[in-house]
Amino acid sequence: MTQINFSHKDRAQTNTAALEILPFLFNSIKPTSVLDVGCGNGSWLEASKLLGVSDIFGVDGVDFEQTSLKISKDNFKQHDFRQPLNLKKKFDFIISLEVAEHLPESSADNFVEIIVAHGDLVMFSAAIPGQGGQNHINEQWPSYWADKFKKHGYLAYDIIRPEFWNNEKLYSWYKQNIIIYAKEGVLNSDLFTATDSVLSLVHPDIYRKKIYRAKFLKDNSDVFKQLKEVTKVYMKRLIGR
Repeated sequence: MTQINFSHKDRAQTNTAALEILPFLFNSIKPTSVLDVGCGNGSWLEASKLLGVSDIFGVDGVDFEQTSLKISKDNFKQHDFRQPLNLKKKFDFIISLEVAEHLPESSADNFVEIIVAHGDLVMFSAAIPGQGGQNHINEQWPSYWADKFKKHGYLAYDIIRPEFWNNEKLYSWYKQNIIIYAKEGVLNSDLFTATDSVLSLVHPDIYRKKIYRAKFLKDNSDVFKQLKEVTKVYMKRLIGR
């Protein structure tokens, strides 16, 4: 079995993004219960509670001590997402952001099944090919995940990306990757329109970062070669001592 090697970065574990995005959704859907599949330290659940949701629960592949959690340990469960999960409860709203790419592709179907088993309305995002990140092993275009949700009867709603594309308070991967999935009839069709095809988009912030990095490596290739040679000489002298 493939080992999952992942730890959460503190800089990405704040509720800033949640308090930007969730009010936009909660104004319409008004959930009373929220589940976060891949919750990290619970920052999105903390934000949900601040917005009036009393029933929250988080599951993550990494265990957390209470001192690191932003929610009560009683509302948290550690679980290996390569295995099935049944919490014996359904939630009004499910969050799963930038988690799926950390699992092997062989576990992708199981991960989606975990999500859809616990609710009919989902906010989902996963890293796209080439996005890069800590231990990403299954980066896929949004259509890949849309097809998996569609098999369970979930429609795709591309309403977050156009609304927050230029929001400078959000990490670029949220602006680029978040799609809403819902069972037909769950969302008000007068307010939300499902999309037949989820577009594969690259946010300019991520594009610039990749281009500048590639240009930097190319422009400084001679410097790196010299550093490599100097390191070799230094190591030979060090070993020879």
